[in-house]
Amino acid sequence: MVGASLTTQFMALALALLLALAVFLLGRRFGDRLWAVLWRRGQEDAEWIHASLAAMFRELSLDRCRLMVRGISLLALITLAFLTWGLPWPATVVFSLLAAWLAGKLPRRVVEHLRRRYVARFEDQLTDSLTMLASALRSGLSLPQGMDLVAREMPAPMSQEIGLVLNQQKMGMSLDQALEDLGRRIDSDDLALVVNAVLILRETGGNLSETFDTIVHTISERDKVRGKIRTLTAQGVAQGMILTAMPFVLAWVLHMINPDYLRPMFTSVLGWIMLGFMALLLAVGGMMIRKIVTIDV
Repeated sequence: MVGASLTTQFMALALALLLALAVFLLGRRFGDRLWAVLWRRGQEDAEWIHASLAAMFRELSLDRCRLMVRGISLLALITLAFLTWGLPWPATVVFSLLAAWLAGKLPRRVVEHLRRRYVARFEDQLTDSLTMLASALRSGLSLPQGMDLVAREMPAPMSQEIGLVLNQQKMGMSLDQALEDLGRRIDSDDLALVVNAVLILRETGGNLSETFDTIVHTISERDKVRGKIRTLTAQGVAQGMILTAMPFVLAWVLHMINPDYLRPMFTSVLGWIMLGFMALLLAVGGMMIRKIVTIDV
C-alpha cells in the first residue's frame, strides 16, 4: 500500500512538472504574441464601448473605457485565484484565466444590452412619431418642419436622434444623407423601411403621409406577431436557462454538503476530461435551444 501510494504521488508530481514545463515553454514561445493579442482585443473593446456610448448620447472617455475593461479582468483574475486557492494549482490557473477572459467580455456585453434597449425604445416610439409626422404633413408642413415637431414633442431617444438629423442638415449635410446616417446608427428593420421609403419618395415623388400610415400599420402588425412568438417561445427559453444552470448549481450544493465528493473531478485526468466533455455538451445544447427558439419575423 505504501509503495502504491508513493508511486501515485510520484506520478502526480511528474505530471505537474511536465505541465509546468509545457506552460513555461509555451509562454516563452507564444507569450509575447498572446499578450499583444489580448492587449489589442482590450483596446478594440474599449474603443467599441466608447463609440457605442457616444452613439447613445452617453459620454465616457476612452481612458475610462480601457480602465474598465482591463480592471474588471484583473479583478476577476485575483478573485478567482483567491476563491480557488485550495484546489490544485492547474485548476486555480485555469479557473482564474477563464474568469479573467469572461470578465473582460462583460463590459462589451453590458453595453450591447444597453444598445439593444436603446434601439427597442426607439422602435417603440417610431409608430407614434410617424403618426405625428403624417399629421404634420397633412396640415401643410414640410418634412423638415414635421421632423422638428417630432424632435420637440417626442421623448428621448427619438427626440435626440431626430434632433441630430436636423442639426446635421443645418451644418450642410443633405436631408437624405442625414437620414441614411440615422439608419446606420440605429440597427432597426422598421427604421430601415422608413428611411428607404422617404428616400425613394423624395426622389420619385409621392404622398408621404399615406406612406407613413401604411408603414405604421405594417409595424403594428409585425409587433403583434413578434409578441405572439415571444409568448410561445418563453417556455423554451426558461427551460434552456434552467438546464444550463442545473449542473453548476448541483455541483455547488454537493461541494457545500461534502467537499471531498467532487474533488476527484478537479484532481484527476479523467475528471478534467469529463468536465471538458460536459462543457462541450452544455455549449452544444445551449446553441441548439437558442436556434430553436429564435424566429425571425
